[in-house]
Amino acid sequence: MNQELDHSIQNAPRAPGVYIMKDGDDRVLYVGKAKNLRARVHAYFGGTDGRAMIPFLVSRVQAVAYIVTATEKEALILENTLIKEHRPRYNVNFRDDKSFYHLRIDLAQSFPRFELVRRPRKDGAVCFGPYPSGVAARETLRFLQSLFPLRTCRDREMKTRRRPCLEHQISRCLAPCAGYVEPAAYRELVCDAVAFLEGRGKALVADLQARMAQASENLQFEAAAALRDRVAAITETLEIQRMVSLSGGAQDVYGVYREGDLMQVCTLFIRQGKLLGQKDFALIKLGGETKMLLSSLIKQYYDGAADLPDAILIPELLEDQTVIAEWLSDKKDKKVTIGAARRGQGADLLKMARINAESAFKAAGPSADGTEEALRLLMEKLALRHPPERIECFDISNVGGRWAVGAMVTFLA
Repeated sequence: MNQELDHSIQNAPRAPGVYIMKDGDDRVLYVGKAKNLRARVHAYFGGTDGRAMIPFLVSRVQAVAYIVTATEKEALILENTLIKEHRPRYNVNFRDDKSFYHLRIDLAQSFPRFELVRRPRKDGAVCFGPYPSGVAARETLRFLQSLFPLRTCRDREMKTRRRPCLEHQISRCLAPCAGYVEPAAYRELVCDAVAFLEGRGKALVADLQARMAQASENLQFEAAAALRDRVAAITETLEIQRMVSLSGGAQDVYGVYREGDLMQVCTLFIRQGKLLGQKDFALIKLGGETKMLLSSLIKQYYDGAADLPDAILIPELLEDQTVIAEWLSDKKDKKVTIGAARRGQGADLLKMARINAESAFKAAGPSADGTEEALRLLMEKLALRHPPERIECFDISNVGGRWAVGAMVTFLA
């Protein structure tokens, strides 16, 4: 250990903040946060941190920098920012570049429409989701359009169109573009669609049945028939959907399955008591306690998430869950709770999430990232006696035989 590093460790501040470990080339190796920076850093170099990666990390560290913050919550936010900026080698990076789909509708418009968006904006529009799969989101939108004949065209199309499109001909749009429907009648249909997505299906069916009876009494048989078909379709859907939670709020439930350094996390998204979908995270060759890795996952995942739940269920309590819950509550402008459940409905949901995590792990096989199989094939093709410890890959690209550019990537064992 060099003299400057030793001095930096011995004089670490006794305050909350972020520590940044760097190598001899000033590259950021690891970013972490702590309630007490001195105690945390001393744990790394004093041998009391038993994580498998620690010996490899501290052997490369040549400098430690500190940023003191006023609170733990500020340290958490800064830690996330620095991890995203530097992508340190020894930090676990869970971020998925793909955002989930949401169904968006702007109720401020005279004739609003549903559309799929990846990142909802805070513009007053109502959003439903998240849908982890684009296929599931599009299927939900198609089903919604078959039930509620709202417009699908963009605003510019609607303003310039003079005659109804094919959607109106097949009874999938009321053609507000051509003035075929009054704003009040269209608004009623919009309210029905929103009620359906919000999980108020039974109340909606009762209301539609009352309207159907009224239409029949007024000899509006075509309108009554349309309402009858809508009631039948919604009733059938309600029978298929399974209530997994009696809580009406939004819940994200985390299940974890682990074998050694391989870990699988399954997140169940529950909205209005129904299971909307799930997201799987395959985490390869990780050292550290499960609760530490789960804490990192939650912080990184929700840092850029557009849809925050009201409650997060986890299999075991986290050391910094109070700070994380406070941070998420600030982001949502509403209280977010984080907790574990040992019995009751919460325990059942955690068990379901863990079963899904284990199932995904088993389906991936013994080498979840495919590394072992790739190395075996490489040894076979190149007649190698031992697995390679360093692989350098080159590629050259050009446009029309000109502007050639070369690149090299290096993989180390």
